[in-house]
Amino acid sequence: MNLRHTAHLHFLTPLLLFTCLTASAQDTITVHALDRALVVTDPAHGVRYLHQRVALPPASTPVRRILLNLTYACPDSLNCAEWDYLDHVLVRPLHSTDTVELARMLTPYGSYYKQGWQFTWASEVSELWPVLHDSVELIHVHHGYEPNNDRGWAVSLDLHYITGKPIAPILGIEELYRGHYAYGDSTHPIEEALAPRRVRTLPGAEWLRIRTQQTGHGMNPSDGCGEFCAKWRHITVDGREVQRRMLWKECASNPLHPQAGTWIFDRADWCPGEMQPPDRITVPMAPGRSEHMLDVDMEPYTVDSSSAFTNLSAYAVQLGRANAAHDAMITEVLVPSAEPRHARMNEGHDGPRIVVANAGGDTLRTLTIRYGRVDGTLRTHLWQGLLPFGASDSVDLPGPMDHGAGGAVFTAILEKPNGKRDAWPADNRLRSAYPSVEVLPDTVILQLRTNAQPAHNALRLTEASGKVLVDRPLGSLRADTLYSDTLHLPSATYRLQLQDTAGDGLEFWYNTEGGSGHLRLLDRAGRLLKYYKSDHGNGLVHVFRTGTRPTVLPDTVPMISLFPRRTQGRTRLDYFANDASMLHLTVSSEDSTAIMEIKPPQAVKEASFPIDLGWAPPGRYLVTLLRDGRSVFRQRIRLER
Repeated sequence: MNLRHTAHLHFLTPLLLFTCLTASAQDTITVHALDRALVVTDPAHGVRYLHQRVALPPASTPVRRILLNLTYACPDSLNCAEWDYLDHVLVRPLHSTDTVELARMLTPYGSYYKQGWQFTWASEVSELWPVLHDSVELIHVHHGYEPNNDRGWAVSLDLHYITGKPIAPILGIEELYRGHYAYGDSTHPIEEALAPRRVRTLPGAEWLRIRTQQTGHGMNPSDGCGEFCAKWRHITVDGREVQRRMLWKECASNPLHPQAGTWIFDRADWCPGEMQPPDRITVPMAPGRSEHMLDVDMEPYTVDSSSAFTNLSAYAVQLGRANAAHDAMITEVLVPSAEPRHARMNEGHDGPRIVVANAGGDTLRTLTIRYGRVDGTLRTHLWQGLLPFGASDSVDLPGPMDHGAGGAVFTAILEKPNGKRDAWPADNRLRSAYPSVEVLPDTVILQLRTNAQPAHNALRLTEASGKVLVDRPLGSLRADTLYSDTLHLPSATYRLQLQDTAGDGLEFWYNTEGGSGHLRLLDRAGRLLKYYKSDHGNGLVHVFRTGTRPTVLPDTVPMISLFPRRTQGRTRLDYFANDASMLHLTVSSEDSTAIMEIKPPQAVKEASFPIDLGWAPPGRYLVTLLRDGRSVFRQRIRLER
């Protein structure tokens, strides 16, 4: 890969004359930089570049924050791509030959998704303002070698400019490190490649922000490095440590789930199907110094014939004095939220969670937060902590959530940072629309069928008050067993939680020995109300209410699962429906020749169909199921020897 690297990349912000802004003048300018741009691989070279010229707001625009949204979708005429490849989004001002990394995307295992699927991620790029105004070229870099004639991505990218009084002058951006660096190779020590960098102080600079994106790749046979190993990274400024952390990411709680491949496996600071959030470290610049030394060090690591490498981009952004001493911002409502990227958090969190940032030069120590439904009585919480300039943190507000009936709008309002008047109140409040929880009938049947490794699982149902109604703790479940509880639930809010300590759900295609299980809710007549996906990684949480007017009705879609999908001969299709139907199961080879058929003579409501292909040659086979003559299931299996 050859992403342009220069040790002298340095973008300065032009001197601007801003008109005076009123105390709360704020708007959002949205630029649609990419709109379902088709992205496919170049198998001959392993990388393909998509270039797009974009007109951005002029340099005279008073900008407070810049947010980036990146969406991947299945193309209109192709399948979603299959593999977890590394993508970059770069920006190049037209007056320059150098690029800056805006975003880093690790593509999902997309063969699970069908036409109409899409997912959106978000990131903040405010400090990159010096390269995000006027006319620029955006460059989308897509790696990979998979075929490009039948699969790809439709990629969209939006930039949202929130106008208003700038937090601080952004004086310039300087590249520190950029590229693939061998890791563990004694003939190419990473210490030499990541030698300290000298940054000259710009006039008026008081703060230094280090922005990094780093992911580990490659596969050493002995330990899985650099993709599947946890190593620490150490960053210093003028010899003072400003960050030390493990470059490691837990993946089994990925909001984008399930995926087709090994999406649950933890990796070197990335997960498949994730736009990696950048590290943004803001530190004061020691006064009177004409230059500063920045250094990035990796944990010492050496193996014979290493194939590991780390992909790193790092920038030094110099900022002037903060424009206010006391300036708090609410940047996001995480809970409650209808955003799919926050779905996991919303499933498992009982109270509101917001993100607060300090845009003031004084360290933020206290803050009054009022919050609740906009149509209800707001609660008050006094936050206390230590949040320096440029830092942000999530704040958990006392719950429980007010779920109520029908959708609602949540609001949070920040007041009195450090007991003072906020210098810019326009970003002190934020709203988030969220759906109401599902309402189930007051009598339900809770069924858990365990897999072959139930020691990883625990099941619990509780009332909002904390009273435990069903408790099946770790170690209490037997393998391949159906547990069924008929529950009479008075009108209230309930929390159902299935825990998986191994992070591989009730089924995971890679763990064939683990078998397959399921969790479902039936009504008193035994009809399917809700079926939870078994490939759920670390587990699942479902918050619901009960009442006389349920919003969840018997499901007309049958529950069908096929496991294992990678086999040496035997697999099994499980079927459950609310009404009996005539079924026709077919197994076909890649040339569409039917090699096995199962056609029960009577209508079927629930059944398990064992499939034995031990006699067939290795390869891919398609399992299809017709219900009363209509196709309701198609899935491929791989037969191995």
